[in-house]
Amino acid sequence: MNFKLKKYACATLAALALISAPVFAEEAVPQVTIFKNVNIFDGTSTKLIKGKDVLIEGNLIKVIGVDLDVKGATVIDGGGRTITPGLHDMHTHVALFRNVTNSRNNLDMAYTGALAAARLEGMLMNGFTTVMDVGGPAKFAQKLVDEGIYKGPRIYPSEALITQTSGHGDFRNPNEVHPNLSGSSTHPWDSQFSCIADGETEIRRCVRQNLRRGATQVKIMAGGGVSSQFDPLHSKQSSPAETRAAVEAAESWGTFVAAHAYTDKAVKEAVENGVKYILHAPMISEDTAELMADKNVYMGATLAPVFSVPIESLKTMLSPTSFKKFLQVYETYPNAMRAAIKEGVTMVFGSDILSTPEKTIQMDDSANLEFLQLVKYMSNAEALISATGNANKLIGEMGPNNPYADGPTGVIKEGAYADLLLVDGDPIADIKVMTTPDETFDVIMKDGVIYKNEL
Repeated sequence: MNFKLKKYACATLAALALISAPVFAEEAVPQVTIFKNVNIFDGTSTKLIKGKDVLIEGNLIKVIGVDLDVKGATVIDGGGRTITPGLHDMHTHVALFRNVTNSRNNLDMAYTGALAAARLEGMLMNGFTTVMDVGGPAKFAQKLVDEGIYKGPRIYPSEALITQTSGHGDFRNPNEVHPNLSGSSTHPWDSQFSCIADGETEIRRCVRQNLRRGATQVKIMAGGGVSSQFDPLHSKQSSPAETRAAVEAAESWGTFVAAHAYTDKAVKEAVENGVKYILHAPMISEDTAELMADKNVYMGATLAPVFSVPIESLKTMLSPTSFKKFLQVYETYPNAMRAAIKEGVTMVFGSDILSTPEKTIQMDDSANLEFLQLVKYMSNAEALISATGNANKLIGEMGPNNPYADGPTGVIKEGAYADLLLVDGDPIADIKVMTTPDETFDVIMKDGVIYKNEL
């Protein structure tokens, strides 16, 4: 090889080496935000921690202290405002609308999904950085938010309601053939919204199908409900063996079962057979409340849908059958709440908003009114804890199925997710500041990202 060719070959090899050499991109520096001069409601204590700074690095709370300073940080002067964890609504139905049977039969599935997605940003702007959907498709909404396509809260989906034939989740027309019978027509509702199951084998199938679809917990119907037409409120649904089958199938994935239950008998039997989260429970006795507390079972009372809407308005919204059932709940709920509080049942916040397609986004703005009902039975701080720290405990029951595992939500502490609200006022002294998010939530942050800043 002559000198010129050798020189060219060496240069070529050197160039190829440079091209093939790994390129180490400069590591992105996490965004740092410091909230200065704030009073902290930490999600677990009944008193504020006053005069602190909170340093956010990336999507986590890094340091809580005094006179914190980091070069290049975004600084927000709280001016003595209260910083709280983002709120948790642990009883939502993102894609369900009233009248449920009419929605099942008349709403286009694409319309239903689009309307559900349209609700997400409003939930976040009302201060709910986390929601648990306890029936109906929600995994799709979770993906839309997590992928940044829509603004919205973290979503824990249960996917399809699991109901017995003629149970609270069976919203078929009277003459419609059972979906599990040979030769019946298929309906998308029967796999995505409500899974009708009779017997232990079918229950296991529905639970496992939901888990396959991405459910982080599952929900069964343990008794009658108000919005359905063909199940009396007193009816006891899901036999002990069926409930145990659901719990066993869920526990095999390390997660838990929630149950819709109204009557004392339905609640007691669900708790005895392993259900971890009872929804509603407006008719429980002190003995059943004591059992719930002893077994560390959570209660998600939904009071605002019962007591915040005028009875005459509900009479026009509900069918005669449903309105009759509603009146039974209206009369018994106060006693059930007093029993639950007396026996020390762990309460979690839930709104259970179910409205017509035309009014659902407007109705979502009423979710915060649940606080006004809760404080009839507990302190302001305890009501806030139900929407923050207690919700965090319930999320912990889903174990490794939690897709948001970098830190806890619902608390203000080092290492927790930076999901928080800066509130103009002291909610421990005046819970009403939590019911007017447009006026009193000056900053809304989720996952370290500021979605609202009025300062």
